[in-house]
Amino acid sequence: MNGTALRLLRADPPAATALAAAVAGGVIALALGAAYLHWWALPISCVPLLLTTLVFRRYAVVRATYRQTVTALALATEVAGYTPPGHAQRVAALARATGRALRLPGRELTALEYAALLHDIGQLSLFEPLPDGATTALPAARRRAIAALGAGVAREAGAGEAIAHTLELQAEPYRDQPIAARIVRTANAYADLSPPDRPGPGQALSALERDTGTEYDPEVVRALQQIVSRGTVG
Repeated sequence: MNGTALRLLRADPPAATALAAAVAGGVIALALGAAYLHWWALPISCVPLLLTTLVFRRYAVVRATYRQTVTALALATEVAGYTPPGHAQRVAALARATGRALRLPGRELTALEYAALLHDIGQLSLFEPLPDGATTALPAARRRAIAALGAGVAREAGAGEAIAHTLELQAEPYRDQPIAARIVRTANAYADLSPPDRPGPGQALSALERDTGTEYDPEVVRALQQIVSRGTVG
């Protein structure tokens, strides 16, 4: 099993459990075949394990293709000049690291990462790009409109309702947001406040602290501060 397959299993524990059960069943069948059946029956006992392998390979291909689709959508805002190069990937890395620090399960971490990659897709509806693609300074009504359009694009692209819902609530008060939306919002704000050409994270973290409890979830801000201070992601 290659590294990509292992990462997919870690991101989807139910799939890992099902695969483990299927493999275990195949191994038992092989053991019984070797102990009690004639040699010509062994190929038959290998069939369940072979089918499991084929199904898992198909599953891995589908998951990899889905990720490529999300990544391509995320790049659309960069190609069109609405966001700086690498912004979506940076926000996704910050969001995933924050979610891991908050002990989100693997499947939720994957959905969180995809939502973070797509968080600016609604900007494609704007006539003119925003300065540096930053939406944090926009009025709430305008941010809600961008968020709603982004959620619509995600739904049309088949990204899944959980991801679309996270995008849709980006402009809502953090107390009305699910944890994924709180994380994406905080990670995006930090990325907007700390462009790569600005030295150190100090000013951006101070700005987040000033709005903690009003704009941003204190628990999420603390988790983000920890990972940035450790230099794990920046």
